[in-house]
Amino acid sequence: MPNNASPSYEQMFFMGGTGVSGIRNISAGYTVGQKQVKALGAGFVQEVIAEPLQGELSMTRDMLYQDPVLNMTGEGAVSGTLLHGVQMDGAEKVYGFNTGYLTSYSVNCNVQDVPTIDSSFVVFGQMGSGVREGELDYSGTAPLQNLGVVNHESVLMTFNGSGTNRAVSASQTYNINRVPIYTLDQKTSEIYYAPSEVLTEYPIEITTDITVEIDDYDTANIIDNVRSGNYQTIGIEILVGAKEDTLDGHTVIPAGTGKLCLVDNAGECLGDDGDGITRYKFLSTTGHLVSESIESAVDGVLSVNLQFKDYYNKD
Repeated sequence: MPNNASPSYEQMFFMGGTGVSGIRNISAGYTVGQKQVKALGAGFVQEVIAEPLQGELSMTRDMLYQDPVLNMTGEGAVSGTLLHGVQMDGAEKVYGFNTGYLTSYSVNCNVQDVPTIDSSFVVFGQMGSGVREGELDYSGTAPLQNLGVVNHESVLMTFNGSGTNRAVSASQTYNINRVPIYTLDQKTSEIYYAPSEVLTEYPIEITTDITVEIDDYDTANIIDNVRSGNYQTIGIEILVGAKEDTLDGHTVIPAGTGKLCLVDNAGECLGDDGDGITRYKFLSTTGHLVSESIESAVDGVLSVNLQFKDYYNKD
């Protein structure tokens, strides 16, 4: 019997027609919500679909380049395809979806790992297996390969007390609520209904969690926080310096303006702000401190966990 396993090095994932690099894991699937129909004198009659069909996709990736997924917080839908092997007849196998919307995006940094990105999508369209160049194939440009890996030294943190206290981990999560609008005439098959439109519910909530080893940090008084609020300037920036001829073993070339930039596998400049290639940047002057908790243990040092909330409106 032939072996048809699909090892990870033979798989590629595409979103919006572009290959996605640095994936650690990816999962996709759907659940059919059913309801039992019962009748007097008969008991159970049958099962019916009780709600519109929805799928889900989530993935975790290393931060290898300026991530395009964060731009998907808007109104537009996205399609994707996982290439994962060859059928017995030689056709390439795919698992694809369409009409997907980003619902959660999280950047995670700590001193023991490469910065990672977690993202989740809800799918209101088709989802399932197919073949290359078939109905569910949305592949396109191959993933970038010549990319530099950042580490914790590339992460810059800003918060009250960041100059004299050590941030050892940080995460930032965008929660985007999607509201599908259904009408009875929006039917794509005998049993499947697609939403006529999908609205984004604003504001988008941004949660920032920071763990700090304490030198001279003073926690806020809970009564004062409730009475007047505790708003701080918080910032996270992840970048790779581009002042040398090579960067993480990859070629760096002039970008046409005297600056340097990292080159992708097509020889194109990935972008440079003059001081380095910015992979991620967030700055807020209205970070609302909503949670503080101090921790101490016999095998560690005194630390405090901080949580901030921010909100983005549509405009």
